[in-house]
Amino acid sequence: MTDANWKLEIPKHVALFLSQHTQCAWNANESVGQLYSRDLTTDTIVIDQATRLMPGWARRTRVQFSPGGAMAERKKMFSKGLHCVGIWHSHPEHVPSPSREDLELAADYATAAKKQLSGIVFAIIGTAPFPSGLGIWVHDGTLLHQANSLKPSVQNEEHCVAHQNRACVNIKSNTSR
Repeated sequence: MTDANWKLEIPKHVALFLSQHTQCAWNANESVGQLYSRDLTTDTIVIDQATRLMPGWARRTRVQFSPGGAMAERKKMFSKGLHCVGIWHSHPEHVPSPSREDLELAADYATAAKKQLSGIVFAIIGTAPFPSGLGIWVHDGTLLHQANSLKPSVQNEEHCVAHQNRACVNIKSNTSR
């Protein structure tokens, strides 16, 4: 894999949407959804929209969704000019880290998208305020690579600040798009 220097930008409205799915209560179930971008041709990939998938079932530490439902959503979003670039879900831990099941899910998504993308975004929402409560990785179909957080720049602050001191971040990664 070649080194790449690209950024993932999460605008305020998307960061707010994701933060609303934080598992704040001890008995809150996990949530899951997909991440979409309009333009995959630039060095900065903007997550223009995040969606929530209807879970088949959910527990505090696990969630399952219908692959058919996810595919139907991707087709609908594609008709609106949006490309699925990844998946997100919540964890009941402060600073999130992927479980064995998460690694398998990320690998499945990356393998399925291999013809269109050289990697997929895999985000986990923890209970800590963003940015430490938002874990972001890129899976290339073989390995999961952790993305490196960058502090928001003043000029992009409108894209980097969500409510309740939850800030989203630009991401720098040594992974190809």
